[in-house]
Amino acid sequence: MQVTVSTIVFGLPQGQRTSQVEVALPAPPLTLHDLIAYKVKQEIAEIHTHQRPGLSGEYLTPEVLILASEALKPGAVEDEIQRAQQAFVARGFMIVIDNRRVWDAEAVVDIQPEMRIEFIKILPLVGG
Repeated sequence: MQVTVSTIVFGLPQGQRTSQVEVALPAPPLTLHDLIAYKVKQEIAEIHTHQRPGLSGEYLTPEVLILASEALKPGAVEDEIQRAQQAFVARGFMIVIDNRRVWDAEAVVDIQPEMRIEFIKILPLVGG
């Protein structure tokens, strides 16, 4: 089953950044933990085949995102998956499925192809 996962990063100096990736998932249900792994793995595969310039970055720190002057290159797949899963648990980004925020990484979700899936990162305001 194919689903589209959108990533939205708010608060970058250059403005909002949005990207999408088509992710092949096994038959439902699966955990959010698994969804994160499939999404990160697909992005890295697309980077390696030059279909995508860099990571969407929702799980990276605000400092890395703000200071990045070029496309964000991934480390090893398993390391990036672990970073993303840990960032989600630490509330570094949120996942919204059909306009409903899902909080628990072990929550079992019944993803369907027509569902709207968003990974959202909101950077803190700087200054004043």
